[in-house]
Amino acid sequence: MKQMIATIVSAGTIAFAPVAMAQDASDVEMQGAGVANNGWTYQMQLYLWGTDVGMTAAGQDIELGFDQILENLNFALMGSLRGYKDEWMTYGELSVANLGKDGSATLNPGPGPGVTVDTDIEIQTTVVSLGGGYRLVNNPTYTLYGTAGLRFLRLDQNLDVEVNEQIRKIDKTSDYWDAVIGLNGEARFNENWFMPWILDVGAGQSDLTWQAGLGLGYRFGRNDVVFGYRHMEWDLPDDDEVTNYSQTGPMLAWNFRF
Repeated sequence: MKQMIATIVSAGTIAFAPVAMAQDASDVEMQGAGVANNGWTYQMQLYLWGTDVGMTAAGQDIELGFDQILENLNFALMGSLRGYKDEWMTYGELSVANLGKDGSATLNPGPGPGVTVDTDIEIQTTVVSLGGGYRLVNNPTYTLYGTAGLRFLRLDQNLDVEVNEQIRKIDKTSDYWDAVIGLNGEARFNENWFMPWILDVGAGQSDLTWQAGLGLGYRFGRNDVVFGYRHMEWDLPDDDEVTNYSQTGPMLAWNFRF
């Protein structure tokens, strides 16, 4: 029974929201963008990430495909906002997802009739990124920023297990704050086509977190559409239920500059 509960908790923990690949923009490439009175320009992004999720929990390696995430998804919110002024930039990103799953299983611990176990699982995951950057390279074909900021990860799980009409409730919330530094670049092939990329690494309450992403985008007026691929990973403390978490897969983003 203990093994059954541990497996249910581990499987529920890996339900995680996708996050967006960071996009770069400079004064050179902000075609059609509005400029506020204080000189700032802004970029809003909404995105979808068709990610597969992998993790190590209770000493077991577990993988969850995008089709399984989509099947059990209750709601999701994913977006980011960036600001640019001269050589400086700021960014904020939010990703929230809520997943639910209920079901039953019959255990046969020994001779005799099996034991029916009913479960009701709800998992909510939140990722918040905040920070800024300084433009290191800027020319008509390439832009590069050095970035620094904070990344927050919350894994919030509620589990109800009913065995022989006895209910056990498990509420578990794990929070991780990490400082991250990285590079964020964009190569421009012409006035429409460009290639953004991102790489960062950090640590704090997790042992290590890092991400890498690469995309191909098309710019028209104040809009961009980007198709890319991204990997994100956390190495978590050994005494936590989840000791490693990662997500990787293709993503589609829409950007609007104003």
